[in-house]
Amino acid sequence: MSIHVVHIEDDSMLRDILQISFQVADPEIRLKQYTNGDDAIPYIEQNGQTIDLFILDIRLPGSLNGLQIAQKIRAMNCPGHLVLTSAYSSPSREWLSSLSGEYFPKPWHILDLTRKLLQYRLDSAAQV
Repeated sequence: MSIHVVHIEDDSMLRDILQISFQVADPEIRLKQYTNGDDAIPYIEQNGQTIDLFILDIRLPGSLNGLQIAQKIRAMNCPGHLVLTSAYSSPSREWLSSLSGEYFPKPWHILDLTRKLLQYRLDSAAQV
């Protein structure tokens, strides 16, 4: 089964780079991309239990920033891996630990990042 990823990023170039990199690495990938959390939350509420990986920019337009979206994801008990990104600030280790998340600073080294991110697959037995 292909990896299911939700990517929330307001920079269209970064969305495109990640999309192309993932498709080259795994043509079967289920990648859903959004520019803000307001648009992404309904999809996450409906599909959260099957999403393997959430990649969230910290600074986003709309009513929720990446940290608030991460909190919502964990409050919904979504089992997927959580990666926060930013070019400006990194969350504290305590914050990341409380969310069971990781932080990747921008700019990304996309070849290294793609290989790493494709490893974040939920245990297939846990998927319905």
